[in-house]
Amino acid sequence: MTDPMAADGHHALKWLASDDGSVDRSFAAGLDSLRAQQRHLQQSLRDGFQTRTEVLEWCHAVDVVSGGQTPETWHEDLVQDRWEVACLMADADDRVAICDQAPSDDETADAFRRRLIRKVLLPAFQDATELLRERVAEFSDEEGVKDAERIQYVAGRPRLHQRAVEQHGMLRRTLRDPPRVESEVMAWAEDIIHMTEGHVRSGFIEDVLDRHGDWWHSLTRGPSVRLEWLLAGEIFPAMNATLSELVTNSNELADVAGRPKEVPPG
Repeated sequence: MTDPMAADGHHALKWLASDDGSVDRSFAAGLDSLRAQQRHLQQSLRDGFQTRTEVLEWCHAVDVVSGGQTPETWHEDLVQDRWEVACLMADADDRVAICDQAPSDDETADAFRRRLIRKVLLPAFQDATELLRERVAEFSDEEGVKDAERIQYVAGRPRLHQRAVEQHGMLRRTLRDPPRVESEVMAWAEDIIHMTEGHVRSGFIEDVLDRHGDWWHSLTRGPSVRLEWLLAGEIFPAMNATLSELVTNSNELADVAGRPKEVPPG
């Protein structure tokens, strides 16, 4: 059954898409809305996915709502294991198409998804809550700022929210329509450096522009499993490191309803 807390539409996969209507979306209490997003992503995992691309986008959304506290290599470990990726597919035929040894029964696939939640998601979510609670808890529904109406940014972190949306948009574009010519590849590499705030390794641009290298062939030949592996192995950890730094910076003040001004004492 779908989590009722996620039914409000304020979940990560929607707000990270940053569509035109997102400006009107706002979140309630910082930790409460973060929990709703986390629970929605758990339910998305339990429901299963249709494509490998959805899996990668979901992984990034998990990184965001965990404030970058997921293990550094979990994306690569997951994406490069065909059996594990197959277990994440909702349809049994899709599972077998990815890995002929994948379970055809939903029970076995769901058992793996529950284990992923237990081993990766929940510990990361707990770490994020511990990092955020001192500053974000002051905006909670029950004990927060008087007359607080909303928290617009994820976990009350505007810069975290901004970078997350930029990263997610770049990821979606790369997975669907990667750059094909040198000028586009160079611009893409520059954008990666910007949205990871320099967390990619030294020499990244040279490797990307090397016409005999994996990056060049994977980007210019269009979407592929190899491109997914490169993104999971190198770009995801850099994005995650950025999110981890931003989670403790730039907390947002709650928007409050108009309140009458009190006469100062004396």
